[in-house]
Amino acid sequence: MKLLQLKYFQTLARMLHYTKAAEALHISQPSLSYSIAELEKELKVPLFHRDKKKIYLSPYGECFLDYVDQALNILDKGVDHVHAMKNATSGVVGIGYIYSLSTDFIPKIVDGFKKENPDNIKFKYLQDLHSGLVKALKEEQVDLILSADTDPSLVSVPLWKQELYVIVHKDHPLAKKDEVEFADIIHEPFIMLDEGSALRRMLNKKFEEFQTAPNIVSEPKECAAALQYVAHDDGIAVLPDIHQTSLMPVKKLKILTPGFVRTIYLSWKSDTTLIPPVQKVRNYILKYVIARTDKGM
Repeated sequence: MKLLQLKYFQTLARMLHYTKAAEALHISQPSLSYSIAELEKELKVPLFHRDKKKIYLSPYGECFLDYVDQALNILDKGVDHVHAMKNATSGVVGIGYIYSLSTDFIPKIVDGFKKENPDNIKFKYLQDLHSGLVKALKEEQVDLILSADTDPSLVSVPLWKQELYVIVHKDHPLAKKDEVEFADIIHEPFIMLDEGSALRRMLNKKFEEFQTAPNIVSEPKECAAALQYVAHDDGIAVLPDIHQTSLMPVKKLKILTPGFVRTIYLSWKSDTTLIPPVQKVRNYILKYVIARTDKGM
């Protein structure tokens, strides 16, 4: 059963005249007759009764017409909805991001976008580890994610490099230094993010390179919590430079060992056509990062 057959049937059922219906459909009368005959053959019932002068719907045809009308009406509404989405200038855009971006990058992006775009685009937010963000994106809970890792099923664009630092309590013996090698800290008690974190996986690999296992004393889910534990002198951590660092009794040490820089990516589903509001936000983020890079920020 084909969509055109249903439209042909609906038109003929309304006009009850082959010649006029064929003209309205811009097809030949034999083509219309053939299409209706094939539909009746598939349904195995007569949809029309015919006499020499006119045609009229059979009881089967009257019943079938109700359902055809409903189906085509729903389809028309679907087409209208798709066109509305295609031309939308407003809507809700879901952004997911790792915790370290929550106090600086995300507020600047949202505020800047709203100033440049008068359209009624609203935002919903999700903070999570990389694994949670990818899951939320695949389940269409958000439209875009900002994370420090990629996934094969996503389109990912690198935005910038984020340097990582050793964070120690201000009274820790290492606080006398400004920079350290990774070998200097591998036996320290470590506050490491949850296993779902891209940073955790990165550090696990670093410890494997040094053929040792970390002495993990705590596994918080986000950077601010890890920073709090360091401020309580519970251990040390390797973290990006987040806003709260300057507010805590801690010291940030540069890591001389190569490889302690991670890339922040903007990602979206590869099998999804982004609606205009999402495209606008994505393009603004890319433009913002390029402008920030040009300024050396």
